[in-house]
Amino acid sequence: MTFVFVSVFFIDPTTAANYYVDNNYGNDLNTGLSPSAAWQTLTKVNSYAYSAGDSILFIRDGLWRGQLQPKSGSSLGYVTYAAYGIGAKPQLLGSVKVSDAADWINLGGNIWQSAATSIVDVGNLVFNNGVSCGKKKWTSANLLTQGDFWWDKTVTHKVEIYSAINPAAFYSDIEAALGNFIIYMSVDSFVVIQNFSLKYGAADGIEIRNTHHTFVRDCELSFIGGTELTTSVRYGGGIQFWANSHDNTVERCKIWEIYDDAVTNQGNVSAGGTVKQYNLFYINNLIWNCSESSFCYFIQPASINGSYMKNIRFENNTCNNAGGGWAASQRPDLKGFQIYCSENTAPSDSIFIRNNIFCKSRCVVFVDNSAVQTWSHTTSDYNCWYSQNNMDTIAAFWTPSSLAVFTEQQFSNYQTANNQDMHSFIADPLFVNPFANNYSITAVSPCKNTGTNTGIAADFNLTSRPQGVNYDIGAYEYFTAASVIEEYNVCDAVINIYPNPSSGIFTIYNSEQNTEIRIYNSVGAIIYKALGNNKQQTVDISTQPKGIYFVWSNNVDQKINIQKLIITKQ
Repeated sequence: MTFVFVSVFFIDPTTAANYYVDNNYGNDLNTGLSPSAAWQTLTKVNSYAYSAGDSILFIRDGLWRGQLQPKSGSSLGYVTYAAYGIGAKPQLLGSVKVSDAADWINLGGNIWQSAATSIVDVGNLVFNNGVSCGKKKWTSANLLTQGDFWWDKTVTHKVEIYSAINPAAFYSDIEAALGNFIIYMSVDSFVVIQNFSLKYGAADGIEIRNTHHTFVRDCELSFIGGTELTTSVRYGGGIQFWANSHDNTVERCKIWEIYDDAVTNQGNVSAGGTVKQYNLFYINNLIWNCSESSFCYFIQPASINGSYMKNIRFENNTCNNAGGGWAASQRPDLKGFQIYCSENTAPSDSIFIRNNIFCKSRCVVFVDNSAVQTWSHTTSDYNCWYSQNNMDTIAAFWTPSSLAVFTEQQFSNYQTANNQDMHSFIADPLFVNPFANNYSITAVSPCKNTGTNTGIAADFNLTSRPQGVNYDIGAYEYFTAASVIEEYNVCDAVINIYPNPSSGIFTIYNSEQNTEIRIYNSVGAIIYKALGNNKQQTVDISTQPKGIYFVWSNNVDQKINIQKLIITKQ
C-alpha cells in the first residue's frame, strides 16, 4: 500500500507574498515585505490577514515568547510559517524567564515566592537550559526539597519554590513554563509549520483542532507539558490533532522531554457531535524521553452520529526510552508506552504502525479497555523492538475482566495471539550514538534492509529510499556516505548554507576562517574540496544532478560539522 497525499492546486507564486519577522530589528509598523522592513512581534503576525500562498518567515537565531496562531490558506495554496537567514531554528517559547534575583522574594526559611503573578498555571520550572526541572506540588505544605514548587491558583497566583538560597543564585537559568499552547490552530487549514524550535510550554506544544491539510515538518519540541488538567492531574503533549482532523502530516520532527504523548490524534464526542479523523500521517520523526507514549490514538465515548477513525499511519519513526525524561519521576500514573491504543470506541480501520524502531520502554504496545476493536483494525509490522531484558513487558492488553501481558521472551506468543508484527523482530537497533541522541543506524544494524515499502520516498535527512536492497526500519535510511558522517550529528552549529535548497549555487558561511570544506554526494564521493580562507565563500556545483548532498567542514580546532544540502534545479 502506498503513501498518498491529497493533491493541492497552488496559485502562481508571483502573486504570493513573503512576510519577514525579526525579533531584534523588526518593527510592527513596517510592511514586513523584506528583511529590512521586517515585523517584530507575534501579536502582529497573529493579527494579519494572509492570502493563499503567503509565507511568514521568522529570522533564524530569533526568539519569541507567547502563542503563534497560524491562519488558513486554501486549496489554491498553503500559508507557510517557516525560517529565513542563517543560524539555529527560530525559537518559540511558552515560558517566562525568572532568572534574576529580583524575580524572587523570600517568605521565610527556604520558601521563595515569585515577584510576578500568572493568570495561567505554571506547569513546570526548567532549570539551567534543561539540566533539571522543578517538581510540581499541589499545596505549599509539600514544598520540602530543593526545586519543589507550587502555583497558588486561588489567592496570590504566584509561584512558591523551596530553595536553599535565592533560586536565581542557585540556578543559572530558570524558565517558568505556562499552561498555554505554543502554537494553536482551530478550524484554520492549509497550513505549513516548518523549522521552528518550541520549548518550555506547559500545555501541548502544537495544538491543532478541527483542521485539515496541515503539515508540521522539521520542527523540534522539547520540555513540553506538566500543566494542570483537573485537580492533581497534569497533561501536555508534543503535537496533537484534536477532534475532526484529516489530511494532516507530522514529518521529520525531533520530539523529546514530553510530559504526555509525543504525537497523538484524539477526540471526545460531545452530545450530538461527530468526530471524524482520517488521513493522518506521522513519518520520519525522532522521538525520545516522552513520559506517557510516543504515539497515542483514540476517540471517545461510544461511536455515535457517524464518528470514525481510519487511515492513520505511524511509519518510519525512531522512538527511544518511552517513559523516561524529566516527567518520569513526577507522574503518579507512569506509563511509558511506545504505542498507546487508548480507550477508543469509534469504528476504526486502516491504522498502520510499520517500519518503526521501538527501543527501551516500560511497554511497547498497550491496548486499553474497550480498544480491542481498534487494535484488530491496526496493522503493526516490520518494526524493531528492543528492551534490553527478555523479561521486560513488551505488550499488554487490558479489559475489565483480564490483563494479558507478554514479555520480550514471549514475543512469538504475542505474534500468534494477535496476528500482529509477523515480520517484526527483537534486536538492538545499533544506533550510532544514542547517548548523544544520534539515532542513525550503523552499517551492521538489524534495521538495515529489513523494512517494507510504505511509499515514503525519503528519510529524515531527505535521503531517498531505499539505498540498499530493501527499505530500512526507522527514521534514517542507511547509505554509503554514512561511513563519512556517522560519528557526527547533522546540525546547524559551525557552518550555514544559503540558500538551501538551491540550484547548486550557494554561499557557505563559516564561523571561523581557515575551514576545510568538502562536499559529498549521496554515495559518499567527494565532488568539491577547498580551504575557506574567508568566513564566507560562494560555491557553484550546479552541474551536479538534483538530490541530497553533504557539506563537511573541519576548522583549525578540529570541530567537524556536517550540513545537509539540497539541490532542486529550480
